[in-house]
Amino acid sequence: MKKVLIILAVILVVIISAAIALPVIYKDDIKAAIDKELEASVNADVLFDVDNFSLSVFSNFPNITATMKEFGIINREPFAGEILFAAEELAVEIDLFSLFGDQPTLSGLEVIRPIINIKVLEDGSANYDITFPTEEEEVAEESGGEFSLSIDHWLIKEGEFTYDDATLPYYLKLTGVEHGGSGDFTQDVFDLRTYTSATTVETAYDGITYLDGQTAQIGAEITISDDISRYTFKDVYGRINDFAVGFDGWLFMGEDYFDMDITYSAMENTFKSLLSLIPALFTEGFEDLETDGTLSFDGTVKGKYSDTEIPAFSVNLHVKEAMMQYPDLPSAIENISVDMSINNPDGIIENTTIDLRQMHLDFGSNPVDAQLSIANLRDFNTKANIKASLNLGELAKMFPVEGIDMRGTFKLDATAEGTYDSTMNTMPRMNAAMSLTGGYIKTSEFPLPIEDLHFSSKVSNPSGRMSDFSASIKDFTMVLNKETFKANLDFRNLVNYSWKADVSGAVDLAEVSHFIPMEGTEIAGRISANIETSGNMKSLEAERYTDLPTSGNLVVSNLLYRDSTLGYDITISEASASLTPRKMALKSYSGNIGKSDIRMKGEVNDYLGFVLGDDLLHGTFDFNAGLLDLNELMPESEEEEVTTDAEESFSAIPVPKNIDFVLNSSIEKIIYTDMELTNAAGQIILRDGIARMDGLRFNALGGSFLMAGAYDTSDPDVPKYDFKLKVDAVSIKETFEKFTIIKSLAPVAANIIGNVSTDFNISGDLGQDLMPKLETITGNGLLKVIDATFGNTDILGKLSNVTKLDADQGISLKDVAMATSIADGKVTVKPFGIRLGEYPGTVSGSTGVDGSIAYNIKLDVPASKLGSNLTSLSSSLGLGEVDPNSTIPLNIGMGGTYSNPTFQLISSDAKQQVKTALTDKAKDEGKTAIKALADSSGVTNKITNLLGTKKDTTKSDSTKTDVKEEATEKAKEALKNLLKKKKGGN
Repeated sequence: MKKVLIILAVILVVIISAAIALPVIYKDDIKAAIDKELEASVNADVLFDVDNFSLSVFSNFPNITATMKEFGIINREPFAGEILFAAEELAVEIDLFSLFGDQPTLSGLEVIRPIINIKVLEDGSANYDITFPTEEEEVAEESGGEFSLSIDHWLIKEGEFTYDDATLPYYLKLTGVEHGGSGDFTQDVFDLRTYTSATTVETAYDGITYLDGQTAQIGAEITISDDISRYTFKDVYGRINDFAVGFDGWLFMGEDYFDMDITYSAMENTFKSLLSLIPALFTEGFEDLETDGTLSFDGTVKGKYSDTEIPAFSVNLHVKEAMMQYPDLPSAIENISVDMSINNPDGIIENTTIDLRQMHLDFGSNPVDAQLSIANLRDFNTKANIKASLNLGELAKMFPVEGIDMRGTFKLDATAEGTYDSTMNTMPRMNAAMSLTGGYIKTSEFPLPIEDLHFSSKVSNPSGRMSDFSASIKDFTMVLNKETFKANLDFRNLVNYSWKADVSGAVDLAEVSHFIPMEGTEIAGRISANIETSGNMKSLEAERYTDLPTSGNLVVSNLLYRDSTLGYDITISEASASLTPRKMALKSYSGNIGKSDIRMKGEVNDYLGFVLGDDLLHGTFDFNAGLLDLNELMPESEEEEVTTDAEESFSAIPVPKNIDFVLNSSIEKIIYTDMELTNAAGQIILRDGIARMDGLRFNALGGSFLMAGAYDTSDPDVPKYDFKLKVDAVSIKETFEKFTIIKSLAPVAANIIGNVSTDFNISGDLGQDLMPKLETITGNGLLKVIDATFGNTDILGKLSNVTKLDADQGISLKDVAMATSIADGKVTVKPFGIRLGEYPGTVSGSTGVDGSIAYNIKLDVPASKLGSNLTSLSSSLGLGEVDPNSTIPLNIGMGGTYSNPTFQLISSDAKQQVKTALTDKAKDEGKTAIKALADSSGVTNKITNLLGTKKDTTKSDSTKTDVKEEATEKAKEALKNLLKKKKGGN
């Protein structure tokens, strides 16, 4: 803080010096110069405006008064945007003549409505550490500096101060602060006189609040010496509400310790001043409270305080013959006496003693007496007794608590004596009895009272051995909104805890929530129970749950749970369960989670091991739903990605690892993203953080699905899936529209009209949005298309430009089976049949997740349709003329991306295909010509006759001879001609 004060002072001195010279002409230059200096030395945003600066030389001559309005310092990281210091007005008085010397003197300071926030994080980072370290700064500190603080006075009006130190941890907040003082800090020994008051004080240490809303004043005259290290108290006091304490002694602040010798005592001896510390009493009308009695309060603190030691201390409190009574109430609390001391002689905390020698008070006709002695905080050698009988209705007349009405008779009689030793399993001997009869409680915040509240309780340990400890609550009964709730508990043996308990009755949760408010949560409904349980810790630790007999019934009806963080309501229309030591049977369950309606029945085994230990929860359920909206149930991720279509960002639904459930499911409709699944049925097994599906059937995308596989969240950061799918007749186009994976790996589906069936295995990783990570997908299977058409005019147009074929009729697929595999971010298909208009062909190739495509398209095209393409190919191969009625296969390469495909004829393959096709054509045509020639000339018959395979028995022998000879000659001639023709002759 010293650095901060020096920086503020330097800033003011620079402003004042400049203002004396030419404050108006050069104000912009002055601000620029100050901003430059601040940027170089201060790691914070200093807010000021030279237009809010004024200077007065004559109003307080020979002092010059500089005033700055609306001044502030705003922190940067790690306290970005937080106010360190801000003030409505800051006025400084400086000795005018000291400006002409080497040491300007600050003689007065006034701050109007300041806000000061001091904050220290757990790692020690402090928001007041705002200076950049420099070598010059270190040298200046070592040499002592040139700025002198000789302050005649300082004043703070209507201030607010907060100190929040997480390293202690300690919190202090003061509002309405008025502070003034004076002291000449230039002297080696000087007196500091200060006065401070605050309208409200809040303070807490280690999470425990000690003051909350009290007023406070501190006045001090302290002699400061030893280079501002020793503080000697001359006249120091502190006051909280009406309770004032004076201090005497000294405090020395060493480099890493405090040393002190301080005594303190109450400045007033009235009992009323002590009562003012109680917030419930110190309210409007406290001045009219009638009291009597004397008070003595004093103590000491002596020794060193550091990280390793504390000073010795003592506290003494004595109250004698006291009473109190509110003027509007008929009864008084009388005969109040307290004699108590707390003493630590050597700074060792274990040696602290607490001795409440006497405490007595009479609540009308109801006395309370108590004594307590604790010899040390090591084995807690204790001797204590308390006895009280209180009429709560009469107590409310003496000690009113606003908004609470109580009735009933409360009795307490307890004694304890002995030591505590956990290694020897011993504790103080004790005997206590406590009871309440005719109890009634009603608060202004809740319209319904708790009625007929009664119980009796006993605590006993006659020997001091922990094994002999016992405690019981008998017949605990309360009625809330005409619902009766009863309970009994017997607890024994602190070495091997054993218990026996039973509860019965009903509770209206809406009424209970008024007594136990939960911020941001609304709960309603009725729970009725009749449950008995007993057992001991050894059986529990040994997991012998059969030795923990538990039985009963539980019924929940009309339950509503609404949490502001969920975004949907949870309701249970009706649920009933029965308990045995081994299992909890869910007889029925009907309710909603958001829009999803759920009905269940089944049983859970070994539930006690789950509730009381780390065992798995085993269960089998019949799970039914009319609607299961997974979109609503998917939790939103902490870091929502900004998307152009403003889609919601979800995170994966985890499968708990501590459950082992079998769900025989039947769901009419499931909504996931923008897709609907209907008539879902099958078995879902939740085990080891994995949801396994077995025979899960459902309808979607115009077809039916049969699924087996797993959704694996055993590593919740990287969920996985592994499914075997059997799909029948789903819409190809609709599948493209619903699945991102299809859009990326099969973009062609966007332009295919038709249905597909498949047997497919697929696996991979999921993102937190439950979308597949495309680069991790592996799979294989057979896609079956009965009848479909492809109508992308852009792709067909480019294909037509390359092949010179008419593609207006599009591509059709009929009775096609595509063998498909997915690996390394690529979908590969083996050749499958297509038709481009009237031309048959095949397609094979792959699509990558990056949108790249690489396909081969083979078409069987009549030669007449190829036009000049066929002529050029035939010419380059020296094939000559080609019959235009022949069929030529074309090989076309398709590359680029699906959005911008490229096509080309694969020339080397094309030439070979055309050559082969033409050669085969010539062979076929030669065979046809020979057969035709033979048939036309009757050669076949003649050869047959020549070989004697056919006889004519109706002719005479001479005739036979002539014919035979003639036929032989003709056959020889025909055969000769035929052989010439076969050799290529004429």
